[in-house]
Amino acid sequence: MQAEDTPQAFPFDIAKAQDLAAHPLALLLLTPFILIFLWAAWLEIRRWWLYGPSRNKRADFPIDESAPSYEHPSTDSKPSGAAGQGRK
Repeated sequence: MQAEDTPQAFPFDIAKAQDLAAHPLALLLLTPFILIFLWAAWLEIRRWWLYGPSRNKRADFPIDESAPSYEHPSTDSKPSGAAGQGRK
């Protein structure tokens, strides 16, 4: 019965004054990440302005379909308990 008595709080409801006290803390925690992102964006824009678009042509090479690739281990391997007792 207690769960029915408590009102539901949705993300876009108007918050009470005591609920808004947590927002400065969230902003304080996010500030370093925001600053790093903005600094990286500035460096990339400055690099593009000085040197032009990237000349990295990695994606232009065709994919060799006949090249060896990852193969899953065989299913007849021993279980991990059969590996041994380890060092003594």
